[in-house]
Amino acid sequence: MTRSAFIDLSPSTDRVGRACAWIEREDGFVLMTGLEWGGWTLPGGGIHPGETPEVAAAREAWEEAGAHAEVAGDPFPIVGMSGVESVCVPLRLTGLESSPEGRPVTWVNPRSLPWAEDHQLRQGLAARGQTPAHLLAPRLVQTAGDAARTAGFTRSCSPEVGALLRTLAAARPGGRLLELGTGLGVGAAWLLSGLPDSGRLLSVDWDGTCVGRAWAVLRADPRVRVLLGDWHDALLEAPFDLIFADCAAARTPDTLPALARALRPGGTLILDDLTPRARLDAAWHAGDPLRDAVFTHPQLCVSEVQVSPRECVLLATRTA
Repeated sequence: MTRSAFIDLSPSTDRVGRACAWIEREDGFVLMTGLEWGGWTLPGGGIHPGETPEVAAAREAWEEAGAHAEVAGDPFPIVGMSGVESVCVPLRLTGLESSPEGRPVTWVNPRSLPWAEDHQLRQGLAARGQTPAHLLAPRLVQTAGDAARTAGFTRSCSPEVGALLRTLAAARPGGRLLELGTGLGVGAAWLLSGLPDSGRLLSVDWDGTCVGRAWAVLRADPRVRVLLGDWHDALLEAPFDLIFADCAAARTPDTLPALARALRPGGTLILDDLTPRARLDAAWHAGDPLRDAVFTHPQLCVSEVQVSPRECVLLATRTA
């Protein structure tokens, strides 16, 4: 294994949390530091016993970025790509030197693409009420997401997948769309946000509680129906122009032929939540049967799209 090019000045096995630093210049640019595997992140790391989040954020800002800084605002939570929550502390820069850990540093504009869609920066802007208007989630998506969070539901599609669903739905005027796995309606809300008025969406889930809660959010839109039942039941209404297979039972090599048959020629199957190759653990080193089944299906033309550092999506269009 390649040894890290950076020094770790404060290794700890007894951390009591995580903190990171939001250091913003007068021109609105935010300080980021280099990751071992490439890319950029807010300076941050573990909170040591006896430290406050503010002290830990200031220490990490110095160690990783060479930044001397002091607290400049109220902390807010952000969640990393791994699902670990951090306390993000706004700091005011008082001096900047070379990174003691040998890391590169850079200043980026968090309100301009592509930085505004960075996982950390997006949350920082939202917490500060500064998300650019054209990057705000559609109102129905926000409502569904709020309901999911209130219910403690953590299996909704990611914002990156949601934006892709919206784009694909927008290309289907008059289209018939199917979602397998309603959850609490976040994926359906993304699809509806792009679907032309002439389109229709059917979403199915076996969980009656989920269906009831999702319907409470989605029912005002006449383009959508939510069905309580097994995913096979929805295929009886085939053919479809787009199928978003977002339930585990429908995402296997054995179920793929039925999904492909349910598509019109030119229709697209979407499979999300696949791990990028660089992050696959040893259990997957022998291969992924689902990927193999999709790519070798004789009636599907397939591409794999990485939508975030931790997630890939398969887009499979029926050719005949």
